[in-house]
Amino acid sequence: MNQNQLFSFSDLANSSNKVTRAITTLFEKSGRAVVSTFIDTKIKKTSGISYREIHLGMGDNQTVLIRVNETGDIYQVLLNKRVIPIHNQTNQEKAVEEIIKLVIAGATKFQASLHKATVKMPKSSAVKTSVPNKIIELTAQRDELKTEIEAVNAEILAIAA
Repeated sequence: MNQNQLFSFSDLANSSNKVTRAITTLFEKSGRAVVSTFIDTKIKKTSGISYREIHLGMGDNQTVLIRVNETGDIYQVLLNKRVIPIHNQTNQEKAVEEIIKLVIAGATKFQASLHKATVKMPKSSAVKTSVPNKIIELTAQRDELKTEIEAVNAEILAIAA
């Protein structure tokens, strides 16, 4: 194996711990936490290129998908489900360093997009309250307030007297 090779295509076949350790140590050296790793051992084929996938989950919720072809080259990288170009495809170590730079550069933009995302309330029967139940609830609240007002008025009269 070449000096710049962190892993081979055959290492990905058995979901080797060596592969994930090699990649996560490079990320951790740069200060980025890798929370989850997963190697898909199945060979996939797109446009005549056979590849295996390495999934990485970052501490800031970013996702990295690295596709490695049969020669061991990183031929495609998806950062947050977007394809990003990699210049050092044959040198795995430099390619991972390039990915780290892109993850760091896109962190603030990614966090801003997460902040803008709106969460829709679920349309569930548990969330809905029927009108008769609301009337009963509000009537009970009104009665409690009336008794509290009467108690306060009685205190005022007692003080005034």
